[in-house]
Parts: sequence; C-alpha cells; structure tokens
Amino acid sequence: MKLFKTHFSVVFSLFTLLCSFQFILFINQTINEYEVYLADDYSIVAVSNEVLDTETLLKQKPIIKSISELDTADVLNRLKNDVSLSNIELLQKSMPKFYTLKLNRFPSSSVSDSLKKDLLDINSITKVEIFAKTYNKIYYVLKLMNFVVCVFVIFAAITSLLLVLKQMQIWTYEHQDRMFVMNLFGASFWTKSAVLYKSAVADSFLAVILTIIIFIFINNLQLIEDIFQELNVSVPSFAIYEDGVILLIISLIISIVSTTIAMLKVKKV
Repeated sequence: MKLFKTHFSVVFSLFTLLCSFQFILFINQTINEYEVYLADDYSIVAVSNEVLDTETLLKQKPIIKSISELDTADVLNRLKNDVSLSNIELLQKSMPKFYTLKLNRFPSSSVSDSLKKDLLDINSITKVEIFAKTYNKIYYVLKLMNFVVCVFVIFAAITSLLLVLKQMQIWTYEHQDRMFVMNLFGASFWTKSAVLYKSAVADSFLAVILTIIIFIFINNLQLIEDIFQELNVSVPSFAIYEDGVILLIISLIISIVSTTIAMLKVKKV
C-alpha cells in the first residue's frame, strides 16, 4: 500500500500530462481533417462572358485547386419545347460561361474576400458567388474550440508538472537519511540518486502504458466512431509505436529533469 501511494502521484501526474499532450494532437488532427473536408465541399462560382484561361489562373492563384466549367446543357434542354431551335442556338452563344472553383484549403474570410476581389478584376468575369457564410461560422467555431481546449490542456499540463516536481521533493525527503549516510562515505551524486532515477523511469513507462491503453480505447469506442462519421471525417489514428515512443521520450525527460532539480536542491542544503 505504501509503495502504491509513493508512486501513484507521479504516475497519475505523468499520465495526465501525457493525455493532455496526446489530446491536443487528437483535436488538431480532427480539425485539420475537417478543414480538408470543408475545403473539398467548399466551392466558388464565377460567371464569365468569355472562356477563362484556367492554366494561367491556376498559376496566379496557388490556393485554387481546380477550375471546371459548369455544363448548361440541362438548362437549354428544358427550353427545347418552349423555344425555337434558332433561339436556343442564339441563347447558347450569348449565355455566359459558369465556372466552379475548388480550393486547396479552407479559406478564412479575409482570404475568400481577397480572392473574390482578384477574380472580379478579370475583365471577362462579371460575377463571383462565394457561399462562405455558413462555412465561416463552422470554421470559427472549430478554431474557438481548438483554442479553448489548448488553453485548458496547457493549464492541466502545468498543474501535472508541478505535481511531479512536488512528488520528487517528497521522495528526496523520504530518502534523505540514506543519502546523508552515503554522503558521509563520499558517494557520488549519481550513486545517491540512483534509486530515485530508477523509480522515475519505471513510473514513466507505467504512465505511457496507461496513456496508450486509454487512447486505444478511445479510438475503438463506437460512440466516437459514430460522431466522426456524422462529421464525414475519420477518427484520428493512434500509432502505438510512433506515438508511444514520443510519449515515452516526453515522460522520461519530465521525470528525469524533475528528479534532477529535486536532487540539486537537496545537494545545496
């Protein structure tokens, strides 16, 4: 029981810290993927009196992913029964060209407004329609959510880090008699600190294992899959080995640095 109490604070603090870090990545991946979905679903319609030089426009505006001309044949076919063939041919010649533009990324309001202005500066283009109002609301809600989550997670991470430092100091108090005796016999800094460093490393591995288990569970949770399916995006993948190594490095750095700081304070005393 004493062993559990001794290690629980460090393991739980590191676990909270790692979950906070991984949760930020989870949210960012979700938002980035949803922005890609919005960009694919987002389109700009341009009306031109002449055929557009699409290749030149794509070079001038890298944000534009593709330009395709809208087929007006369906509209003309509906008029066949009411309008003579000669008038339809005349209408076809006088009818402007309609183009739909797809973008590489979801634009902010300023970017879309700037693009609209640049398109209207082209002599042949008479009108540009940007269906951005609803998309912009979704975009800013996502950005706000990301900001709030990041702020919350940062505070949680700072609190966890302070708890780790505090627990390391408690460990040094628990081992101060042993370290005092070792100091009398001229033991080196690393010899005196070996037990604490071993405990810190062991707790780091345990915290990483718990974090991996939690995020594997989240990734396979049916409720999460259903929510992401409704958003038309896939659940952010959790790579056990790649992400696990990153989490382990972070955990080891925090625990070892915290132990070193606590030991240096003991040395000064």
